[in-house]
Amino acid sequence: MKGEEAYPLEWIDEYVVRLRDYVFVREEDCLLIKVPNEAHKLNPSGIRIMKRLLGGEGILNLWGSYGSSARVRRDLYHFFVGLKQVLQGCLNEHDLPEVVVNRPFALGFNTLPVLSEVALTYRCNLDCGFCYAGCSCRRDGTKAPAVVPPAKEMTSAEVREVLRIIREEAEVPSVSFTGGEPTLRDDLADLVRYARRELGLRVNLITNGTLIDGTLAKRLKAAGLNSAQVSLESPDDAVHDALTQVPGAHRRAVQGIKHLQENGIIVHTNTTINRRNIDSAIAMPAFVRSLGLERFSMNLVIPVGKSATVPPKVLYSPVPEQGLSLICPGDLNLQYSEIPDLLLRIQEEAARCEVEFMWYSPTPICIFNPIQYRLGNKGCAACDGLLSVSPTGDVLPCSSWPESVGNLLHERFRDVWDSARARWMRDKAFAPLVCRDCADLALCQGGCPLYWEYFGHDELEKYGASYVAAHC
Repeated sequence: MKGEEAYPLEWIDEYVVRLRDYVFVREEDCLLIKVPNEAHKLNPSGIRIMKRLLGGEGILNLWGSYGSSARVRRDLYHFFVGLKQVLQGCLNEHDLPEVVVNRPFALGFNTLPVLSEVALTYRCNLDCGFCYAGCSCRRDGTKAPAVVPPAKEMTSAEVREVLRIIREEAEVPSVSFTGGEPTLRDDLADLVRYARRELGLRVNLITNGTLIDGTLAKRLKAAGLNSAQVSLESPDDAVHDALTQVPGAHRRAVQGIKHLQENGIIVHTNTTINRRNIDSAIAMPAFVRSLGLERFSMNLVIPVGKSATVPPKVLYSPVPEQGLSLICPGDLNLQYSEIPDLLLRIQEEAARCEVEFMWYSPTPICIFNPIQYRLGNKGCAACDGLLSVSPTGDVLPCSSWPESVGNLLHERFRDVWDSARARWMRDKAFAPLVCRDCADLALCQGGCPLYWEYFGHDELEKYGASYVAAHC
């Protein structure tokens, strides 16, 4: 009786039921994934316990299978108390339960991807000045033929096969449908339904929101869509419309957000920080709060696709009296060293507005350490934590890196994922030389390799060497 009072187990069954839609365990690399992208290591015993309980077994039956001893009862209690603290993000690292071990993050944490995304099309109804997705820009700023014509996009059956591979062979618990603009696909709701209802994937939609009316939002909800990320480049409609180069895009995106909300779909916005919207970015937390949203994300513009064209593509802003008026002929790209103060101001403003701020970009910690400010470790997920699939079934390192490492429609997943090129990326062999001598390489992995290809290594020469000398 004393053990039952000191180490109660009865609450655990109800707790596990609440976890089922949010937690996935994977034996191959002993990961517990809080969907979509929060991963924790369990030992083999922890994996077995979680698989049994998530599979429907009761905690008292499990305890009995281990002999019903007081020691096992105590260990199970501490395991779930520790697990609950970890998943709630409230674990005190100075007062760890005995079942939790705090170890430095290291490369090779996962052997399979944690996240997946499928670009259903590279077609889009907008023309964003920083677009990376299948960009058909030439270096002189003119247009080339579409990278993936509609006739070359995966069919519904082919997308379903890719989704099956994601769930059964890659063992990833979630998928994001992206593009281009995925709402241009007539079969989007059917694909959402298959991913969610047939495969049990958590399904997210990455969209510009402008084509989402009440009817489509209702269909997507009925199909099982869990969440949506809507691109919103500024709280200022003129800035957003300038960057997307479509008058009224901001108004229609906000309407799309409202339609999604009205149908019970979880929504957050994402903003690509660039030179045109950097001044208005600080107002995003208040704007997000005014929309009734609980969180928003941001990333740094990646200098690929349109934003890497030379000269930069001319951007326009709608002016009622004059139609389209030239406002921003300059470069949209920003350097890492330009954003630390801005991110801290945005984080402070988000806290004031009581909305969650998520930072997505790989960030070299010698320039800005997101871990220090509770924004997480942000490294390159190319062929590592991310499985990114193009509209033709090609596996890309990431959606911004247009280099195929294999095709899921023509090759086995493991042959693609374990190929020499994919392993080269997973080993962070692309990291700049100064980063390879850094003891903290595993944390940021040198930042974004596409960024360094465009900007060169001047910033690393300024910040990296001194960081290595001071910390490594």
